[in-house]
Amino acid sequence: MAEVFKKKAVLICTCSFACPSMKDINFGELSERIRMELPHDYMLLHPRLCEENGENLLADLLKNNVLYVTPACKEEKQKKLLRDGFQKAGVEMNDNWKPVSISFKNTDTAFNDIKKALEES
Repeated sequence: MAEVFKKKAVLICTCSFACPSMKDINFGELSERIRMELPHDYMLLHPRLCEENGENLLADLLKNNVLYVTPACKEEKQKKLLRDGFQKAGVEMNDNWKPVSISFKNTDTAFNDIKKALEES
């Protein structure tokens, strides 16, 4: 049986706003559309969730019983790159984690994929 989450959070990794695979995403527009149009409890944008200060943020921020939707690189890369931050927080990357690949997408497609992830949860 799927867990019912008290809160939903969108944690966007912008890959330093420099990754060629995300050149077609306007992160300002994307975050404002998420804020205004999608049901969630909070959202953050971070330049590199997979590096030490991103991992430290995850360690302080993540809690159990919250669904984390993580728009970032390819899903299989996210599992490897975000693992340490989730482990430091003591939060499993299972039903409470929903990776969304926004690589090689534009703002509208990324938004629709994030919307779908939030609606499915």
